[in-house]
Amino acid sequence: MIQPQGVTIRGGRVICPASGLDEVRDVHLAEGQIAAIAPPGEAREGQTELDAGGMLVCPGLVDVHVHLREPGAEHKETIATGTRAALLGGFTSVCAMPNTDPPPDTPQAVAQLRRRFAETGWCRAYPIGAATVGNRREQLNDFAALKAAGCVAISDDADLLRTREQRREALLRAAEAEIVFIAHAEDEELSAGGVMHQGELSRELGVPGQPAETEVRCVEAWRAAWDSEERRPPLHLAHLSTAASVEVLRAWTNGPTAETAPHYLALTDEAVREHGANAKMNPPLRTEQDRAALRQALADGVISIIATDHAPHTEEEKARGLLEAPFGIVGLETALGVIFTELVEPGILSLRQVLAALSSSPARRFGLEAGSLEVGMPADVIVVDPHKAWRVQPDEFASKGRNTPFAGMMLQGKVEAVVVGGALAVRDGEVVASGE
Repeated sequence: MIQPQGVTIRGGRVICPASGLDEVRDVHLAEGQIAAIAPPGEAREGQTELDAGGMLVCPGLVDVHVHLREPGAEHKETIATGTRAALLGGFTSVCAMPNTDPPPDTPQAVAQLRRRFAETGWCRAYPIGAATVGNRREQLNDFAALKAAGCVAISDDADLLRTREQRREALLRAAEAEIVFIAHAEDEELSAGGVMHQGELSRELGVPGQPAETEVRCVEAWRAAWDSEERRPPLHLAHLSTAASVEVLRAWTNGPTAETAPHYLALTDEAVREHGANAKMNPPLRTEQDRAALRQALADGVISIIATDHAPHTEEEKARGLLEAPFGIVGLETALGVIFTELVEPGILSLRQVLAALSSSPARRFGLEAGSLEVGMPADVIVVDPHKAWRVQPDEFASKGRNTPFAGMMLQGKVEAVVVGGALAVRDGEVVASGE
């Protein structure tokens, strides 16, 4: 991480969902912290100044669902390329999923991963521990030991727990360790072989689909495990995609938190017709009814977090076609623009709601010192031009991944500057300092 310097961000519309602030102010950063939020015009000697007039000044975004691929799949992404992409997308904190080789399933492996984050990361990166030894879905790991080593959550993402007994034990261990368990909701018996949503389009294209039931059945299985515990375990449901899952959440009293992803809020399964394997992810894009339900769930607070599920693959892998290509798309560099364009500009969600889902809510849920512009907090700040239109050009991504269904789309809202820990890392939309 580069060294902090004094920075003053002048005259922007400062929006902090954590404190409720939404006013034109100057933001003063010193010694790696938010030093003051003051009326415009106050001069401070020795400060690097950024003119944010007409722009938004917001907390650095927090993504709790990112696949950085390192170690083991550096041909797809590395910590350096993934966190550089995060910076350019406005994310100053990311949480790395554990489906790596080897996975972070021991304190030693977690320590090694954290050293790598510190050595090559461009933004803050936090490890999520593997639920089972070797991600083999058999023996549960020591959640308390992984937390002590630095994990901010535990997850079975991509290597799902198979039985009710495993789910109950995982929730028990999470409760005892006081660490969030992130569950990937998929019934593999129903989803097996499905490459997109099961519906009219999958039948038209002649490919196997995944019914909506594959997600909601697993959500209900996690609820059954949850209900068997006397205390309320810290459960979080990853990347929800269906209206049926939203309805289960609505009826789940004092239930878990949940996230959805920008692509489920912006697209439907019709995107597969145009983009093929670059619109193939798991869970798959669903119907217009599902998209509308997810948007409403965010508006109502039933779903409180937006996470990208950034999942880079090589162009050769995605070129295998819809049936053979791996699941996943990249999202760090497009997420904010997609959300601004599809949700904020049409008035579906307010700026404050969107920024909360992308910063303060995930930070609070996962216990991160982030997502706020309150005085004394780490100086992780972004400046966004909400009026700037730009075209998604995957060849210009910082990520190694080019696999996106948003290629060629015009988006509204561009990250112009990023400060991490008081250090100016992005200026005029370009990286100006190395995290290496």
